[in-house]
Amino acid sequence: MEKLIKYLSEKLKVDASAISPTSHLIDDLDSDDWTNLELVIEIGDKWNRPITDDEAKSIATVQDIFDIINS
Repeated sequence: MEKLIKYLSEKLKVDASAISPTSHLIDDLDSDDWTNLELVIEIGDKWNRPITDDEAKSIATVQDIFDIINS
C-alpha cells in the first residue's frame, strides 16, 4: 500500500499523508475521469498487472486499486 500511496502522491500532487486506503480518487484527491484513466494504464504497467475495463469502472478508492493490483 505504501508504494501505491507514494505513486499516487507524486502523480496527483497530493501529500502522501493525505492519502489513505479509503481516499476517494475524485472526491478526496481531486482527480478526474481523464486522470483516472491515465492512472489505470500507468499502474497496470508499473505493477505488471493489466487492469481490465470492468475493473477500471469499479475503481473509486485507493483500496480498490490496491485490491486489483494484488489479485
